[in-house]
Amino acid sequence: MTLPRERAGPYLRALQAGLHALSPSDVHVPLAEALRHLEVLDPALSGDLFLPAELDPHSGMPAFTWLERARGEQILACEGGAGSTYGEDELARARRLDAALGERLAARATAHRFLRTGSLLPATRLRAALRRIGRTTDVVLTYDRLAGDGRWVRLVVDLSGPPRWLDRSPFRRLDDPHLAAEPGVQHLLTRHSATPLLSLQGALAEAFGVRVSRLSRGTIGPFWFPGGDRPADAPPWAARALVLHLLHEVVGDDVRRDVHLDPLSRPPQGERPPEGQHVFRERRLAVSPPADHSALEWSRAQGQAIVVAPLRPRPDPSAPLRRSL
Repeated sequence: MTLPRERAGPYLRALQAGLHALSPSDVHVPLAEALRHLEVLDPALSGDLFLPAELDPHSGMPAFTWLERARGEQILACEGGAGSTYGEDELARARRLDAALGERLAARATAHRFLRTGSLLPATRLRAALRRIGRTTDVVLTYDRLAGDGRWVRLVVDLSGPPRWLDRSPFRRLDDPHLAAEPGVQHLLTRHSATPLLSLQGALAEAFGVRVSRLSRGTIGPFWFPGGDRPADAPPWAARALVLHLLHEVVGDDVRRDVHLDPLSRPPQGERPPEGQHVFRERRLAVSPPADHSALEWSRAQGQAIVVAPLRPRPDPSAPLRRSL
């Protein structure tokens, strides 16, 4: 799905507003990276540099190709340094020779300055760290991924093994607490990033030969909006609303009881977590007013009152968000 140029900015600002409303914690991909990535894609900042505005047709999230254009440009901006962009005199000369070319160069210079200010969402990223060495050796893995359907996923895996298991593990100690992981670890997490939670836990325990004391998956998306795709069984109040979904599921030693707070799904039948562990699942929604009140009442009617935050995009009189994006 491709948005017209005039709809790209309102779409991105609406998605940013949903993120601000839900304020994802560190069980999700970093909020600052997500907001920065969306901001640089906005034609208000970067002109036509990253267009066309492509969306995943099912999740309504920015397509991988659209996001990757910004990441590729960031590499160029950082490799070239501050001297890689045109100065005001050069831009003025370019505008005199060709106004359209001058504007494109100016937009690229603005985008490059912005891209040097901080990181964007990675396509994939694995970080491994040592939590503790004592009676057990505990390692935490944090894996971020732009999923194939456009959603943004973070896995956090806590591994707990005997005192010397690190010596025979696929991890190598760097400067404390950081660990280097063999490539196979990231391949394993990529392959199973969408696997049902308890099946994923079992696969990781088998692969590493230790206990998975805690496993969480945080997902940002889908993003529903007028004119976009929604499931056939989506609630009626969502028909003309902006709706950003934030999901979190976790199984672990510290989860005291099974909790399911997601009126749009049911727990897998026959799900049995390991002895002493339980499963917590939650869906939060950012919904544009006035549908946010309907969404809250709907969730209560399902017997699962969830967090519903009002999604209020920044005003944009030239492209009203109530119309189809």
